[in-house]
Amino acid sequence: MKIAIGFSWAAGTGVNTSGMLLWELLCSKWYTVLGDKEYASIIKGDNNDFFLYVSDSHPFITKKIDHFFPFDDYSITKNEKIYDLKKIHKLKKTDIKYKNVYFFGATLKLLGIPCEEGETLLAKYFKDDILAVNVDCVRKGYAYFSTSKYDLSQNAGPEKVFMFGNEIIGKWAIASWMDFYAAYPMTPASSLIEVITEKKDVIFYQGEDEIACSIAMLWAKFTGKRAMTGTSGGGFALMTESISFSNQAELWGVYVLSQRDGPSTGTPTYTGQSDINYALNASFGDTFPIVLAPSSYEDWYALIGKALNRSDQYQHPVIVLLDKQYSESYLSVDKTKLIAEKINRGKLQITWSEWYKRYELTADGISPVIIPWTENGEFIATSYEHDEYGATSEDPINKQLMNNKRFKKLDTFVQQEFTKDFYGYEIINPEAKIFFVTFGMNRLALEDYIQAKETRNKAKGLPPKYWIIVIKVFQPLDMRLKEFLDANVKQIKKLIFVEMNYSGQLQALITNKCLLNDKKWNNKIGNIRKVTSYPIFAEEIII
Repeated sequence: MKIAIGFSWAAGTGVNTSGMLLWELLCSKWYTVLGDKEYASIIKGDNNDFFLYVSDSHPFITKKIDHFFPFDDYSITKNEKIYDLKKIHKLKKTDIKYKNVYFFGATLKLLGIPCEEGETLLAKYFKDDILAVNVDCVRKGYAYFSTSKYDLSQNAGPEKVFMFGNEIIGKWAIASWMDFYAAYPMTPASSLIEVITEKKDVIFYQGEDEIACSIAMLWAKFTGKRAMTGTSGGGFALMTESISFSNQAELWGVYVLSQRDGPSTGTPTYTGQSDINYALNASFGDTFPIVLAPSSYEDWYALIGKALNRSDQYQHPVIVLLDKQYSESYLSVDKTKLIAEKINRGKLQITWSEWYKRYELTADGISPVIIPWTENGEFIATSYEHDEYGATSEDPINKQLMNNKRFKKLDTFVQQEFTKDFYGYEIINPEAKIFFVTFGMNRLALEDYIQAKETRNKAKGLPPKYWIIVIKVFQPLDMRLKEFLDANVKQIKKLIFVEMNYSGQLQALITNKCLLNDKKWNNKIGNIRKVTSYPIFAEEIII
């Protein structure tokens, strides 16, 4: 069962309420629900949208909207350019006080859910006279349809929790012992601030700009905190000098980069994936951050802990690469599938009994670290080249040793992380002939497309043909991917890179690292690229 429902109305008029109420109710009944809100950055003259993709199996996203509830005519003319609006349900009355709750009531009847369940949910948020007016609106909306088209009245399984991407990031960063967060509001990372500041045990700092926030995060690391900062492309541009300093001083933190559609200010409330190259090279002086990219909500639960742990373990900056679609979409989540990683502070020392070498040369490139007020633990965190104690040094031999030390940490990351228990990528069905290579929430549209294809192939007795390679660690790249591709080059008929940027940044990365320019890959490489500010839909997967 798959149903797509959409609501649209002018900005500031509560259109999200329709979707959020329905979403919460369906989550309580176990259904898988993906909620996608699309909204303009201009305050006046445009409409906001909230789409719900309801399933009894896997999450999906499509441009085919089965039931569309427009609050005005512009809602139709705007969205029919982007979506295939199958059935449009216009307002039958205009004297309804709360049109969003009215349409919520209409969807209850459409889905065969008793009106009383909607009224109970309203009572969770409203009281007295306000509740009475809302209940009247939901009852009038329930009469919109004479009969129900679907039957979602029964609970299909245990209740799921409904969360949005940044909520998962924030809450489980805190669960992974993050205790300092610095940020300046910038869509689509801004809601991280709202989530994190609810936890009073976490220190939050909003600086005058992203430069101040990123330096404050490194200051917090200097004092022993588990620290993180979050922003989007424009703010990240201001943070990049701190990443170079982070490498040199071997202070470290987690940078959440939630991409939006650029360049410059661009279309700031819409999605894009154009900052891959920037994240990979977000520093100067021949330094390279670790770059992680979650592709599912459950995946992120593990990766946020990994990001905080790896920044501590390798004393190295970690960038978490998201996009607007991930940060601001909602999904019903099965808590039993959320498995967190144990906290690992790396070589953090509680006591020290001898003269302290903060930048001690070690076999793995990682030096013991202590918090500054520890006895015998004084050291200098400096942006200048330095010796093992932190004293400024321009000696060429020392320069080579320290440079090698900093790069050795990434070699150690590869050796320790890319084991049989963890891969920097995910291959779904390694026996496939055609692979889509992607990252992030693009996988939802691809999985929906592929499952439809493979269901038909299975009915015909055909072996699997299509599946996906999802990149989770961009830097350092897990080179076992190259080994897989080389070993299966004859079997693989196509590698199709799917991403939301014009220049094919993901494709260029994998092509360079895995040597896909070799003649053995001739005529096997393709791509699907989309730059319209909207996510990739299953219907756009055409090969």
